This record gives sequence, structure tokens and C-alpha cells, in this order.
Amino acid sequence: MLIKPSINILVVENDITILQKCRELLLDEGHRVRTAESVEEALDIIQKHPGDVDIMLLSLELPGWGGMTLIETLQKARREILIMTMSDNCGEEAIEAMHAGAYDCIRKSFTTDRFWIKMNRAIEAFRLRHQLDILTRQRQAALTTVRRDENLLAILQSFTDGFVVTDWQTNIVLFNEKAASLFDLTREKALGHPISVSIKSDELLSFFMRAIKSDSALAPLMVGEEPIIKVGEKALRVHVDPVKNETGTVIGAAGLFHDVSTVSAMDKLKSDFLSMVSHELKSPLSSLLMQISVVLDGLAGDLTAKQSDLLAKAKEKTKGMITLVNDILDYRRIQEGKSIQKIESLDLAEILKRTIELMHLSAEEKGLSLTCEIAEELPSFSGDRGGVEAIFVNLISNAIKYTPRGGNVNVTLNKAGKDIGFKVVDNGIGILPEDIDRIFEKFYRIKTEQTRSISGSGLGLSIVKGIVDAHNGSIQVESEAGKGTTFVVSLPAESG
Repeated sequence: MLIKPSINILVVENDITILQKCRELLLDEGHRVRTAESVEEALDIIQKHPGDVDIMLLSLELPGWGGMTLIETLQKARREILIMTMSDNCGEEAIEAMHAGAYDCIRKSFTTDRFWIKMNRAIEAFRLRHQLDILTRQRQAALTTVRRDENLLAILQSFTDGFVVTDWQTNIVLFNEKAASLFDLTREKALGHPISVSIKSDELLSFFMRAIKSDSALAPLMVGEEPIIKVGEKALRVHVDPVKNETGTVIGAAGLFHDVSTVSAMDKLKSDFLSMVSHELKSPLSSLLMQISVVLDGLAGDLTAKQSDLLAKAKEKTKGMITLVNDILDYRRIQEGKSIQKIESLDLAEILKRTIELMHLSAEEKGLSLTCEIAEELPSFSGDRGGVEAIFVNLISNAIKYTPRGGNVNVTLNKAGKDIGFKVVDNGIGILPEDIDRIFEKFYRIKTEQTRSISGSGLGLSIVKGIVDAHNGSIQVESEAGKGTTFVVSLPAESG
């Protein structure tokens, strides 16, 4: 008979009725349960009793700090806690939570049977992770001749996620039935053969190689990441860890695979719908802007001061909507790998001069000093004209937006080693350290009193990052709150 490890569960819910119902169901099955009614109380329990939380059942509708903030905090600090979310409808926020690391979502209107279907899966997931720990400690010395321990295999075979272990040469030495189903593995074809032969994914192979080489300074692991990759038609969340022997030498790697194809399909459906709506809105919005401009310019008759003011505001809002639509369409193209439309030889100096001319009016309206320095005889560069223009426009317009009246924005274009360097420096409001790592995320906007009145889609920097990456370039940012921000883009010059 298998001895199941004890499970400690923390229920975080501010609805007392739901909290008590979850507590009673879990206690009836012999689990140890703690409860909290807020994010702050949950963090306090975790900090005071670090070993007493295996699974967290977390409401996404908590007041104050959001459930997403708690998920992100725990993923960075305590990845061993398995997070199961609860929501009224398990909609978009639940999908976002699963992308951030949550395992699944339970509707708050659950029946007892539905509750246990979801929770049993989560409990199985935690027990497997617990057993993986045991595996890495007990089986390191004989990884290439793994014995078929009945208890361990029973847990592995009954688990709903795929599990694959390789030796230091990436040869598969162990896998469970779910992995066999996901990747069409058989013992004869898979065991003792490289993982790349059985699972066709260069990205997955790179994760295993990086795990195996994790003791090398040249191959650091992606600490805290659980990327989603495509293998055939399946979308899988992947977590790969090195397996070390008693001396600390890496002798293999263990990978866990969670099928999120349904979530990815919903994301694609949502993205396709958003793209379709954006296309449909672009033409009427452009027509509306033109008609407002005609009326505002007095071509349809004289206007009172109040009418002119109202129309001017409507014009700015319409321009903002057109910018948002264009940003969504640009980001969609980047997601589809179509950020580069046409590669041609470009005169970056000429493109930047034209961009500065367009931006000067915006800078003058805010009372800013916009200066530009372009080096002589820049190296040749080939790329997509529209993409390069988007990089210049987004970074310069951002600097203008986030620099108070009377400030300075300086733009430079010069040779930087083998690359061409484009730099935008402002003395604006700056970026807090906790926001720096997230500014390239889609729809992410810094929320402070200073930025509240600044309009934007939150897609500009995501678009810039996507275009820079597509040109095999790099982008870096340095900032200090209250003193300003510097963005540096490096684009590879043509060789020879």
C-alpha cells in the first residue's frame, strides 16, 4: 500500500462561507488546513511557518493586494508552493494566473464532486514534485540504470503531467505514461536514446542542455521561469531541473510537462478576435478623425470657443484610439513572426532626422528641448523600414510624454563597436526599480500619480522589443526615479 505524503493546505478567501466550505471539505479528507482572509495574512503565515504550506487555494477576488501580486511574489520566492486559484468564472484573470504559474482554477460555485476533481489533480501534482525530490536524492548514483520502484512508478504513472528524466548526455532513462501519451514515446524507441530523437523540439532540448550544464558559468538556468513551448500541436508549460549526485556534479536532468493547449487555444481565439475588431475599427476611426479635423479647421462653418475646445478634445481622444488600434495590430504581427515585412538597405540617419522633425512639434508644445546628434559615416544597415521607424517613434515619443515641461530629451545615433547604437536620454520622471523588469510586457503601464494623466496603450515598448529582437539587436534601459531614463538600442551593422 502506498503511503501518501502529508499535505498542508492554505486557503486564502475573504468570503467566509466559501472559506469554511473549502476548509471542511479538506479536513474531512484528513488534510491539514490553515486559513487567511487577505493577501497580507497569507504572507504572514508563509513567513512564520515556511514549511507548513504545500498547496495554496487562492481567491482571485481579494480586496487590497490582488491575487496576481501574491502569485508573482511566491513564484519568485517559494516556487515549491503549488497555487490553485478560485474565481467566480475562471475567465481571463484565471488564464493570466495560470500563465504566471498557478496550476488550475476552481469556480466558486463548485459542487463537492467538481471541487475534488480539481483538487485531486493539484494534490497529485504536488505529490509528484515531492517524489521528484526523493528521486533526485535517492537515484542519482544509478541514474542510467534506474530501478523500477513500484511505489514511485505508481505515483509517476498516475500523475496527470508528463515527466521525463535524462542522463548527462540527454539520453532518456525514465518517463511516465503521461509523457508517453504527450510525445508518443515507447520504451524500445525512447529509453537510452537522445531526447531530441523522440521529442522534436530544439527549444526543449536547449532547456535540458542548460540544466545539464548548469554548473558552468556559460550556461545559467532560467531561474524561476516555466516557459510555454510548442511541441507539434501541443502547448506545454515546461520546468526542467538538473539532477546532481552527492558531490554536486550534474549527472542528468528531470523535466515536468503540463499541457496548457486549451489555455493557449483560448488565448489565440481572444487574440484573433482582438485583431479582427481592431481591423474593423481602423477605417471608421480614421474617417472620424478627418471629419473632426475638417470641422475644427472651420471648413464647415465658424465655431464658438467652447465648440472648438470640445472638438479639440474629441480629436485627441480619436487619435489615441487610432494609436491603440495600430499598436494592437503591430503587436499581433510581432506575435505571428511578421514584424519584418521587407529587408532593405536603410539610411538610419535619414530616418532619424525625419522622425525628429515629426516629434519637434510635440516637444515644443510641452516646452521641452529635443536635441539630436548623428555621427558621420555610420556603418551600413539592412532592416525593415517600418520597424526601424517604430523603434525611433516609440522611444522618442515616450521620452517626451514622461518628461515634465522644461525638461530635456537627447537622441544620439552612432557607431558602437560592431553595432549601430541608438540612445534616447531624458531627465523625466524616471522608472522605479520594481517596474524596470516589467516595462516590456504587453499592456503593462506604470501606475503612479505622475503617469495617471498620460495616455497610452501599454504596447509601445513591447513592440519595440519585438522589432529589436527580430533584427537580432538588443535593448537596455537604465533609470532612476525623479532623475530620468536612458534607453539604448544596439542594431547589428552589415559585415564587410
